Amino acid sequence: MNKFRLHILIAVTVLLLAGCDKEVSRTPVAPPPPEGFVFVQSTPPGFAIYQNGKNTGRFTPDTLRFLEPGDYQITLKKLYWKDTTLTVTVTETELAIVNVDFLSNDSMFGDLVFFSNPPGAQVILNDSLLNITTPDTLTHLFPGKYNVKYRLHNFRDESFEAIVESSKRKLYSASLRDTSVWVDFQVFNSDIPSNSLSVITIDNNGTIWIGSFDAGLIKFDRVNFTNFTKMNSPLPDNRINSLTVDAQNKLWIGTNFGLAVYDGSSWVIYNQTNSGIPTDVINSVNFDDSGIAWIGTSGGLAKFDGVNWQVFNDADFRVWAMDSDVDNSGVVWAGTKEAGIVKLENNSLIFVPDSIYNYPTERISSVEKDMFGNIWFTHLPDSARRSGASFWDGSQFNNFFLGTANNNVNHIFIDDENNKWVSTWEGFFFLDQSNNVQSFTTFNSLISSDVVNASVRDANGVLWITTAGGGLNKFKF
Repeated sequence: MNKFRLHILIAVTVLLLAGCDKEVSRTPVAPPPPEGFVFVQSTPPGFAIYQNGKNTGRFTPDTLRFLEPGDYQITLKKLYWKDTTLTVTVTETELAIVNVDFLSNDSMFGDLVFFSNPPGAQVILNDSLLNITTPDTLTHLFPGKYNVKYRLHNFRDESFEAIVESSKRKLYSASLRDTSVWVDFQVFNSDIPSNSLSVITIDNNGTIWIGSFDAGLIKFDRVNFTNFTKMNSPLPDNRINSLTVDAQNKLWIGTNFGLAVYDGSSWVIYNQTNSGIPTDVINSVNFDDSGIAWIGTSGGLAKFDGVNWQVFNDADFRVWAMDSDVDNSGVVWAGTKEAGIVKLENNSLIFVPDSIYNYPTERISSVEKDMFGNIWFTHLPDSARRSGASFWDGSQFNNFFLGTANNNVNHIFIDDENNKWVSTWEGFFFLDQSNNVQSFTTFNSLISSDVVNASVRDANGVLWITTAGGGLNKFKF
């Protein structure tokens, strides 16, 4: 046992002696960092600092530190400004300074040339009105982005962004839209909430009410737009089919989900669950001289005296009434979706078929009485016959064909001078007192869209026109 312990002691001693013979590894001491510094500043500040072509991630004014002695290329860069490169010598004992005054170098500035058609527009730069009109040139401008607006009487302001670059002269030209005759209100140039507009009317105070296909009811007081939707009002739907103002200045609003009446502060909603209305699809509302409402619905022509409801339809339910009006003898004329024209006389429905009376088609889109008592109709195309407009003069229909055979003739408005204004999907048509026809399209006028849905004329003789895609148009005829 003692011998075994002795052997272990000898082995351990040998290992320890062997370990003492090995060399110990040590980490070398790091040399001190270089002591070269370069302070870089510029007028104006904010230029990116590049060192020997590499971006340092720093901007003037700032300091480049821990540089080895030697020569360095310092480049200053900023968007739209010319690059500037200098060579600086770095030593261990002195702070190197780079100071670049860009404003003292004329080549750093740029010019803007302003041109408009027609000329003579005032130039507004970054909301400051300049004492120049187009065409003219501004020189010695700081590089960068500028907000520019051209303003000319009877033309729409034209706004754009101009970019000035060092040592460059840039031309900015704009064609100004004439607003002396046509003015359009669209999403991009006004606060109107939609460009897809359906119907329009004007109340007794001159306020304009506009229906849309997607954004509900729009009120326009000639300055501001106010929007009523399902979300912020009792309006039944955001698609508006009809708008009519009654003698009490209440607005009657037809939708696919009921009829709304708005008096400026409160709402009344009529639908199948709370009234005698035959269906919730309301296409039109018109009033006769006694104030009775005649309501065109998908379930027939409804009569409403404020208390009682009466519905007129035939056994086959063909009277999907699109619009109606009352002639001088008290006969109610109604246009249907596909069954042509009907008249209600002594509470009896009488169909006036196209096959006998020879009007354009049996798809009626609107009905209107002129100052002589003639009843006018607009017709949509069908598979066999072309669209158009017609009027019943008491003995026969007189037809007018507007545009191509497939044109949708959507609406007719007759003003106090007995002029007829017809809205179609191929432009806006004017028929004077002698029914001579003139068309207004995007080709021969400044109307914003050829897809016209409805119109109305105000007390000053100005036409207000709704379009699908082109917003609201004001036509100073």
